[in-house]
Amino acid sequence: MKGKNWREYEKEKKQRMAEARQRRKHRKRRKGGLLKKLKLAVILFIIGYVGFMVYYTFSKPYTIALDAGHGGWDVGAEGILQEVELTERTVSELKDLLQKDGRFRVILSREAGEGMEISERNAKFQKKKPDLMLSVHGNANDNKGANGFECYPSPPGHENHEESLVFAKLLAEEMKAAGAKLRGTDGVRFGYYDPSGEKVLVDSDDTKVYDMPTFGMLKNMECPAVLVEQCFITNAADVDAFGDEDGCQKAAKAYYDAVCRYIELLEETENT
Repeated sequence: MKGKNWREYEKEKKQRMAEARQRRKHRKRRKGGLLKKLKLAVILFIIGYVGFMVYYTFSKPYTIALDAGHGGWDVGAEGILQEVELTERTVSELKDLLQKDGRFRVILSREAGEGMEISERNAKFQKKKPDLMLSVHGNANDNKGANGFECYPSPPGHENHEESLVFAKLLAEEMKAAGAKLRGTDGVRFGYYDPSGEKVLVDSDDTKVYDMPTFGMLKNMECPAVLVEQCFITNAADVDAFGDEDGCQKAAKAYYDAVCRYIELLEETENT
């Protein structure tokens, strides 16, 4: 039987080597193609994420700052329920209503369960520069018959006083429409701390500029800022009306309607 000569073996060897080189080149091209596709996917993801963040940050025309009073170890006043239960529940409901509206971007001073000092929460809002600020609280009194709603805008002498007063009156009107009793003249008061640290509360018809600090969440805010005392957590009827789950939903709806009315007034003013 005739065998192969050395030239034939050499030819086959070169052919195998050429095929091996071709396979290596193919693997490199395939690997390079996968890397390019991976890099492209990462770049597209980054572009998409940045675009989403820009859209989320700037597409909604109004930023609403919501503060759930107290939090963490500080549960606030205690009565039929803890004040912090009311504040966090109401803010959560209001946040949902505002976000579903589509016109609003909501920022929170703190997350539910999180503890944060008033000065920290106030400083956070100052940096964010919202269009409106609402701080939610619950009232308490040793007299279990004490009841009703009241709210505190930035007082006279503050640059944002006039706008805050307008927003406060809308909040009081909406809470009254929801069935709340308004405390004081019209549910709107101004709050201060005297040199001994005691609260000093005056009705909205007292326009005197006092040399006393106001409530912490209202300090140094440029936008309309209001602190609400939603109901008395020491009064069973008040808790049933505006402190339990259904009551907080009702209050949140009233606050939402007040926010919408304020924004509509703002837009009417800008268009005239």
